[in-house]
Amino acid sequence: MQIKKYNGATAEPRAGEYIFFIQSHGYNAGRPLKNPIRNCWEVRTERSADFEILYIIFESKILTPFIGGSVIPFIRLSDYRNIISPILKNAIHENRIINAHYLQIRKIEEHMQQQDEIKTLMQEMKKSLSHEVFKKIQV
Repeated sequence: MQIKKYNGATAEPRAGEYIFFIQSHGYNAGRPLKNPIRNCWEVRTERSADFEILYIIFESKILTPFIGGSVIPFIRLSDYRNIISPILKNAIHENRIINAHYLQIRKIEEHMQQQDEIKTLMQEMKKSLSHEVFKKIQV
């Protein structure tokens, strides 16, 4: 796994490589992201479950004591690496079996994205219908 500061451009992943991002500043420092934001790190890994494992770490709140900064909270990359390294090593069994919980988290995330898309479509339908009705009742 490679973690580096996101510089605004991401090279294409190699075969079998997964790319995601980690928020480095703000109250959600340490949160894994599918898309980059202004203050984040780029993560390249060969295990697709690493995103879910890092999400579990973020949700566990073990990163909270390592978030510093009085005006803008942040976490240091070196601290983050030191925290996640042993956890990532223990997260996948020796025989490389992926825990079913990681896959459940992934499915929940996919379902939430589908729900967001449905909500957006419903809002568009509502807006369109409102415009149509307004045209009919307009004097």
